[in-house]
Amino acid sequence: MNGGDRIQAGVLLTVMMLPAVAQSAPSQVNTFGVYVSHQVNVDASGQNIIGDIGNEPSIAINPLDAGNVVIGWRMFDPQDILTKKGGYGYSFDAGASWGNGALPAIAMQNRTDPVLDADSQGNFYYQSMSQGSVDGSSVFKSTDGGITWHDPVYQFIGDKNWLAIDRTDGEGQGNIYSTWRPGEAVLDPNYVPKFFIRSTDGGHSYQEPDVGLPISAFGFGRMAIGPNSEVYVSGINEEISSINAIGIIRSGHYFLKSTDAKSSGLSPTFTAKQVDMGGNSIGFYAQKTPNPIGGIGDLQIATDQSIGVMRGNIYMMAHVQSYDWLPGDDPLDVYFVRSSDGGETWSEPLRLNDDPPSAGSFQWFPMLGVAPNSRIDAVWYDTRNGSTTDQYRHSQLYYAYSWDGGLTWSKNLAVTPEFDTHLPYKIVNGQAQQTYKLGDYTQLVSDASGAHIAYTATYNGEQDVYYLNVFPDCNSNGKSDVLDIQNRLSGDTNFNHLPDSCENITVRGDLDGDRDVDQLDLNVVIAARNLPASGVSDPRDLDKNGVINVLDVRKLTLLCTRVRCAV
Repeated sequence: MNGGDRIQAGVLLTVMMLPAVAQSAPSQVNTFGVYVSHQVNVDASGQNIIGDIGNEPSIAINPLDAGNVVIGWRMFDPQDILTKKGGYGYSFDAGASWGNGALPAIAMQNRTDPVLDADSQGNFYYQSMSQGSVDGSSVFKSTDGGITWHDPVYQFIGDKNWLAIDRTDGEGQGNIYSTWRPGEAVLDPNYVPKFFIRSTDGGHSYQEPDVGLPISAFGFGRMAIGPNSEVYVSGINEEISSINAIGIIRSGHYFLKSTDAKSSGLSPTFTAKQVDMGGNSIGFYAQKTPNPIGGIGDLQIATDQSIGVMRGNIYMMAHVQSYDWLPGDDPLDVYFVRSSDGGETWSEPLRLNDDPPSAGSFQWFPMLGVAPNSRIDAVWYDTRNGSTTDQYRHSQLYYAYSWDGGLTWSKNLAVTPEFDTHLPYKIVNGQAQQTYKLGDYTQLVSDASGAHIAYTATYNGEQDVYYLNVFPDCNSNGKSDVLDIQNRLSGDTNFNHLPDSCENITVRGDLDGDRDVDQLDLNVVIAARNLPASGVSDPRDLDKNGVINVLDVRKLTLLCTRVRCAV
């Protein structure tokens, strides 16, 4: 594979395992309804560090320990605000407490574009691009839950990189894949970047394929692994199509697929297919937008790796502008598509945000994940409730989920307080302007009960990094519906993943009409014991023998939707 030796030989710097800067401590929180955002970039006592900047976060969860969460971000210290560092935070209590530190860097070197993932053994990998005295992306590895990190392994020179690790039981298990877009000029004139690279030896070395990706001006996407170790890459053709009052229109959304990248003996090859995402891909440049000097997010992609009927489904989600947009129209929405045939065909685009079209309503920074039980989680930044005349500056995170492969979705739900994405700002020619971009992306990772999110907000008047766990919660009890059903706090007699108490259905054995079968229902039968049934439809006569007796009590006990028929 061309370029393999060159990549393996590159070394950025040599460091010993570094001690963590801070021990874990309960961090500051921002609550909205039942959802709690925990600040990640905090000091040793869990308090905000005044004057620092944290943005562009990426998140990974230990597959062997759901409480072990690691987040990386672009870190700017208040003492050195012009130097970007690779910040990281680690938690062992599901995000309630955080310790943090910074990856090593040599003099005059900036670290940026952090991307994290974990392998099936619980090791974490942190990809970081460096700029300055030594350029190029490299990967750090942690074997202790994100507390300390090994020496970096060099990958490539590029921009807007992404990382994905195969955690399936297939041929590609443990393979590490990366993709990127064209970035700074490569100093070696003989090196032609392929914009895809992989490691088949646990990250000790990386090799590029013989042939690069089929679209040369390709970027702003993500990667996903199929259930049989297929490698999928999403992105946009970055060739400029047009420019309007909001931003720059690019030349379409694309889905790339490789079925041989998993095989260590083969050079990876990809096919490409353009996908209609319901509108144009656009990048901000106008000042009166949520993140005028930063990105709007990436074309999201996720796959269903469950053992259920939706196994193998592929989903994509994007922020788009209407194809026929005119000034004064709704500027940006989030759309979703699905494929059930390996990416050969795609569904009609579905608008996920359910707000009425409005000239001040931007939906941006989309995030997408698929849980092991096939639930799809979608989260995005949303300005629909902007509280001032500068509506575009005020975002919240909104959440929606689907249990049927994206055919239908829950009602949109705000899950964070509102925050001003232009803080801190500066005055230029008498007008407020964003001082620092809010980064170019955020990230979501789904598990069975909910979705783990790393995002940037300005609750403290500055850019900080937050961890948020969102989950389906139809009864607003602060617990995931999945856990309610699993722990028999609520029934799911029709097996649609929704607690019966949230649905307008008839539950057999529910005699008091609360769509739960518990001690209160047993009391109704016990009170009528040994009495004749009122008729053939008497719900108390479960065995239909005409008499309400102990047999009916026993049958009703078997229908209880609560543990031990507790109320």
